Amino acid sequence: MRTARLLGVMLTVLAAGLLLAPPAAAQPPFRLADYVTDDARALSDSGRAAVTSAVDKLYADRHVRLWVVYVDDFSDFRPTDWAQRTYRLSDLGADDALLAVATTGRAYAFLVPTTINTVSSGQVDELRRGKIEPALHSGDWSGAAVAAADGLNTTSTTTSTSPVSLLVALGVIAVAVLALVVVMRLRRQRRRAAELAAARRVDPTDANALAAVPLEALDELSRSIVVAVDNALRTSANELTLAIDEFGQDRTKPFTEAVASAKAALSQAFTVRQQLDDATPETPQQRRDLLTRVIVSAARADRELESQTERFEKLRDLVINAPSRLDGLTERYVELSARIAPAEQRLAELQREFDAAALSSVSDNVATAKERLAFADRNIGAARDRAGRAVSGGQGALVDAVRAAESALGQARALLDAVDSADTDIRHAIDGLPSAMSDLQASIERADTQLQTAHGGRAAHAGDLAAARDAAVKALDHARGTGSADPLSAFAGLSQADADLDRLLDTVAEERAHLERLNRALEQALFTAESRVRAVSEYIDTRRGSIGPEARTRLAEASRHLEGAHQKRSADLTEAIAHANAASTLAATAQALANADVQSTQRAYTRRGGSDMGAMMGGIIIGDLLAGGMRGGFGGGFGGWSPTSFGGSSGPGGSSGGGFMGGGGRF
Repeated sequence: MRTARLLGVMLTVLAAGLLLAPPAAAQPPFRLADYVTDDARALSDSGRAAVTSAVDKLYADRHVRLWVVYVDDFSDFRPTDWAQRTYRLSDLGADDALLAVATTGRAYAFLVPTTINTVSSGQVDELRRGKIEPALHSGDWSGAAVAAADGLNTTSTTTSTSPVSLLVALGVIAVAVLALVVVMRLRRQRRRAAELAAARRVDPTDANALAAVPLEALDELSRSIVVAVDNALRTSANELTLAIDEFGQDRTKPFTEAVASAKAALSQAFTVRQQLDDATPETPQQRRDLLTRVIVSAARADRELESQTERFEKLRDLVINAPSRLDGLTERYVELSARIAPAEQRLAELQREFDAAALSSVSDNVATAKERLAFADRNIGAARDRAGRAVSGGQGALVDAVRAAESALGQARALLDAVDSADTDIRHAIDGLPSAMSDLQASIERADTQLQTAHGGRAAHAGDLAAARDAAVKALDHARGTGSADPLSAFAGLSQADADLDRLLDTVAEERAHLERLNRALEQALFTAESRVRAVSEYIDTRRGSIGPEARTRLAEASRHLEGAHQKRSADLTEAIAHANAASTLAATAQALANADVQSTQRAYTRRGGSDMGAMMGGIIIGDLLAGGMRGGFGGGFGGWSPTSFGGSSGPGGSSGGGFMGGGGRF
């Protein structure tokens, strides 16, 4: 009896322990240690062996690594967010796919990098919905992973060999000899690609870690990062403008400060990038130091944006305010649509009156604005549909649609405003041409007088003054011949020639007259520089998805010179004019580079085919235009790091991720 009672007590304690034991804890993202991780204990021994065999075969056939992880629950993360963070924590790269399954939470994510070319995006979606998800739904945990591995290995084939003749063998040997050179070249390319992939996994704010990156990979990384962060900063600035209109200056002050600080850091990066691109060569160590400064400055700019991203998302809760926000977007769409016809008429008038060179930055603005408005209309409709239906997991698509519509409407307004600004600027140049020509003619006459009476100390400047006088005469003749067709160019030439001539007249003219002319020259140079910088900045902003680092670097340098012109205005007029003229020249170079990038991207995109080209080029939909369409290409993401913006894309599984195929959800 005593034994029976003791046994009863033990069973009671054991049952209570089982009832009171805590449920399986939700698993946060973590670093994977093996290709198959079963923290949920979902696999039997035979199931684990089947998964391991399929994963090994995939790597042997295609050199693609599939990582499989089973947990109980994804905690508070969306499936794709959990998988993306685990992907980054595990330092997975261009040849790594990930299948993550929450067995208790009944959710999953399947991420395949776009760099894996054995399958297309459509095939990945078909594999996910047609094989992986049904297997998970029926509780076949190992079958889902085997289906994922076999699906990625669809292009693997088995060939058999047969005896060959001596002639064929000799042909194979000849081909092998010829292929040896190709193999060696491919090895070099793969080595460079591996070095770049490793560089993108390094913390870009850690100068010591960057010191171990090869110089060539460091240069490529610096080019990529300034483009990515500049795009993120531009997107954040546009989102911030909308937030200020909605919430006021006080509530958005932290975000305004973050954007300003990020702009300052990125400006430093562009300044150093300009030094690297100029004609003065650097030693390898100097180049390494400068490249490191570019990357660190750009990454710090991104961190400034990242520090406020969460607060910004809470402030602009697009889901809660979607109905009223969509009404406002519809009103803006109607308002901007009404501006299309007047803008077309205004642009047609300008095109009839002026040469194409005077309108290069706005010649296709009305057509582009129409594309943005059509894109915005589609997203407003999609957002209303999402907002009107309680769709499980549809909030991300609703937010993406609202943001896409906001960005498209903002760019449409900027494009139409640029047409109005071009009209105003050209008219201003036309009004100023007679005065500028008169001033330059007077300067030429004064120079002639000085040259005729040159003696003593003045003779030392006679040669320079004569050269400047001749250049001014050429500029004046050019303005008289082409001023009515391209007034901005004529105005810029007059301003440059007048500034050069007046700078020399400083040593031979009265102080007051000299200062008056320098002031006028500065006003002219500032007008030219400001109009050019504004035009090319708007051009890049509305086509950011297709423009690379060279044009952006020249624009950043032009902006720095323009700021220097304003700063030196009260202290040194001559230096201020030099800054303004340098800004004008750099802005013109930036415009030419940007035009070339856009044309190159359009050709590449046309060859590949697709829809929403305007939205891709405008940076509203982030795709791979930069990687394939631009001069030289820029590569993909940055491994464990990606640029942050207040209004950026939704990442893997969202509507505009750009780095992964696949997705996830419940099963």
